[in-house]
Amino acid sequence: MSYQVLARKYRPQKFSDVVGQDHITTTLKNAIKSGRLHHAYMFTGARGIGKTTVARILAKALNCFSPVDAEPCGECQNCREITSGTLMDVQEIDGASNNSVDAVREISERVRYMPSSAKYKIYIVDEVHMLSTSAFNALLKTLEEPPAHVIFMFATTESHKIPATILSRCQRYDFRRIPSTLIAKELSRIAGNEGVKVDDSALRIIAHEATGSLRDAESLFDQAIAFSGDEITSEVIGRMLGTLDRKRLYGFLSAVMNRDSASALSLLEDAYRFGIDLVRFAVEILELIRHMLVISECKGDSKGIDLPPDEVAMLVKLVSGRASEEMLGMFNVWYRIAEDVSRSAFPKMLLEIGVMRMVRASDVKNIGEILARIDDIVSPGARRQVKDSAIPVQAPSTSKKSPEQAAALKFEPASSSSSPSDGGGGRWLEFMRWVSIQRPQIASILQNGVFVGIDGSLVKLSFNNMLYADMLTEEDRKKQLDDLMEKFFKNKMSVIVGVISDDSSGPDAARRKRDMMREALGNDIVKKTADILNARIHDVKVEGEDH
Repeated sequence: MSYQVLARKYRPQKFSDVVGQDHITTTLKNAIKSGRLHHAYMFTGARGIGKTTVARILAKALNCFSPVDAEPCGECQNCREITSGTLMDVQEIDGASNNSVDAVREISERVRYMPSSAKYKIYIVDEVHMLSTSAFNALLKTLEEPPAHVIFMFATTESHKIPATILSRCQRYDFRRIPSTLIAKELSRIAGNEGVKVDDSALRIIAHEATGSLRDAESLFDQAIAFSGDEITSEVIGRMLGTLDRKRLYGFLSAVMNRDSASALSLLEDAYRFGIDLVRFAVEILELIRHMLVISECKGDSKGIDLPPDEVAMLVKLVSGRASEEMLGMFNVWYRIAEDVSRSAFPKMLLEIGVMRMVRASDVKNIGEILARIDDIVSPGARRQVKDSAIPVQAPSTSKKSPEQAAALKFEPASSSSSPSDGGGGRWLEFMRWVSIQRPQIASILQNGVFVGIDGSLVKLSFNNMLYADMLTEEDRKKQLDDLMEKFFKNKMSVIVGVISDDSSGPDAARRKRDMMREALGNDIVKKTADILNARIHDVKVEGEDH
């Protein structure tokens, strides 16, 4: 007898043999026991996870002469003929090659006749999404009111391509990807039956490569047996698949995170020399960084990570003491690297440069903490709370705010009578924020001006556009502004407005630019802010100017 591949040899013959689809097999068994059978079933899901297999088992269970607990006996004539594919009353049709209207019409003609030897006449249509639109339309009437002795079973990997009119006439079952642990367990059982010696790490690699498909895992295992004989190790699987040993992957990741470029580049060179697929290598590193980000965000919880416990423990150790922002930054950088590598004719060079970028990247700081420190420098007297990256809104907003939001943004006026005679910059900024809550319309005008300074009780503002200066000097609006300043500063204040000259070139403009740069470089607030951001002053620009 010719050799039978493992995927066919160990194909489940009963509901209890199906791996990882208990939510479906239990429902179908209960339906058989209670007699609540539907006339059409739609099985959807990824490849190799049991859709067609379950359809065959269901066909056997419905036509079995002596079922046991809704399971087919596997011994009667109907069970044997369905297994071998020779029972006339159970037709398995390939939707890809029988997708025409004529093929569907032929089925519609056949369903009128009673089954020859079975209880039900069953049509299993695989890859049903390949049927043409006309074929689906021809099937509608038959599918809606089929004879009592006919049951349709459809299997598809792309349910979104099936018309809603078809889906609504079927009972739908969504198959899940099979967890790696269950795939490894099933492969271990097969290995025992086949007399093959295989270590657990090799099984885990195969299960991981199968991405939830048991059929793919069985095919890879078949290939591994052919490649190495009766003894399979993780090193053998790595050579066969062109993947790097898992320990080396974690070693590479550890070297990058510890800023050890020499070790990281050495491991990358080893991977290249061993003939490892560098695109696959980049994707595997990206997956590990994703897992680390999940562990960091979920405070060590690894429920969303389909890895063995020892690998999860290694990831937890790598993440320990590191902020989520660092993991997110690593993921963003490596994602771009992996994307570029997949399209490049020089993947090794791109990976090497990527490693150096990752190693040289500075530690990521929490943006909320940075902004809080800067705000404390700019307005140390302001009593407020900073949560994460939220800071008081400087730009005026006309949207309606809840009392809670307004309270979070509010800056209370000074508690004692004083005028901002210390240059006025910090207190004027506080006033602007306060006005944006109290009088957004006035704040929107002030935002277009440039604060010049304070002379006694006079606040000097300059505008590029005369329109805003005129608006601010209107009697009613000026009175409102004077009242607001008196309320905030606890002192009578007035505003003097002027218009900035349009002459932005020539010696005067250059001198003004130099003076502003000198003033900015000598300002304590600017110095401290630049120190926090690890930055340097590149240019000085007057707020409101377009150049």
